[in-house]
Amino acid sequence: MERFGEAVKRLKGTMPVRELARRAHVDAGHLSRILKGDRPAPGAEVVRALDDALGANGELVRLTVCGAIWPLTQRWSDTDNERLADALENTTPTADNAVELAHEWLIAEAPQVYELRVGRRVGERMAGKVARRVQGLRLLDDYLGGEHTQAVVAAELAATGRLVREAAYTEAVGRRLLVAVGELCQLAGYVYTDAGRLAEAERLYLAGMRAAHAGGDDGVAANNLSALSYQLANDGDAPRAVRLARSAYAGARDEASATVRALLLERVAWAHALAGETGAAERALGAVDETYAERSRAADPVWAYWVTPEEVEIMRGRVWTELKRPLRAVPALRGVIEGYGPDRARETTLYRSWLAEALEQAGEVDEAAALATGTVKLSQHAHSVRAVQRIEVLRRVLAPHRGNAAVDEFEEAAATTSHSSA
Repeated sequence: MERFGEAVKRLKGTMPVRELARRAHVDAGHLSRILKGDRPAPGAEVVRALDDALGANGELVRLTVCGAIWPLTQRWSDTDNERLADALENTTPTADNAVELAHEWLIAEAPQVYELRVGRRVGERMAGKVARRVQGLRLLDDYLGGEHTQAVVAAELAATGRLVREAAYTEAVGRRLLVAVGELCQLAGYVYTDAGRLAEAERLYLAGMRAAHAGGDDGVAANNLSALSYQLANDGDAPRAVRLARSAYAGARDEASATVRALLLERVAWAHALAGETGAAERALGAVDETYAERSRAADPVWAYWVTPEEVEIMRGRVWTELKRPLRAVPALRGVIEGYGPDRARETTLYRSWLAEALEQAGEVDEAAALATGTVKLSQHAHSVRAVQRIEVLRRVLAPHRGNAAVDEFEEAAATTSHSSA
């Protein structure tokens, strides 16, 4: 198996060691010793920095993670697989371990596949395991962009779909598995959108809606449909987005929890905002407030954990930004965004971009440009097509102010990154 230092030398090619050390913000002497094989692979933070500096797309991370758990030259056994699968299931994703967990997930054979191979009848235990794995993937996505997570989620969806098609189980277990497929389709659709694969995302959302409906969970079905509405609105098809968002809310309002209904109403407001329908967007925001005030976490499905008061306020600010109401948008966004740090690079990039846009609308060009410049740097760690697109939006928004020193600094930062060619 290729050693870490050998992999770095291969990837850097003719790049001088000092230049690589500068880009990765590591000590040149220490890096030189690693390349010579005098030092073992460094810690996870340095590995990620070198991976990013070399544009290795996770190759160095995979090498160190795989080698640290089981050498790939060993025969992979069912016992090894079960150990890794259980470790993944019982490890909470964080900013520090998310990349490693994503790659480990790809190493381990899904327990759904193992159950089919040994010919077992699938029961409640397996249905519960599948549900826990879906939630683990959601938490993983909190810290990683679609570039990192799409293969992981796709593999999990394929394994669960095969289980539904081929296993033997009771009607009750079958419904739970169908709902899990619906949840995975929604997550996969979101991840594929984040990676810029919109046609595939639409197909997944519609499949997830049907699976969840067949499993008897109207909330998950509606979440798929409203997520598709959100994608379409962002992609310029606001009329269709409005219809789907309103249909999603109508289909789930009698059964879904208050938090889920508030989420569905947020997407109604967003679709109307991008359609330029101010009055309808305002009414939907008012309905969000009334509905969310009735929330009870005990009644919420586990997947609604992220619909917090802060997220509700951010959506309000984004809607006001799209409606060009900066006096309402700026306070809503500014009051919440400080709580989002670099460990949530994608969300922080997206939310700060809307605040910068609202500040420009309010005439605060210097502040908008300074915030946009910091957002460019943060977006490099988001691994998200949506983050790239928001930087391009800011370039268009700030273009009329060229000649302003802060705006020119932002433009230079944006133009010298990969965004300009995305």
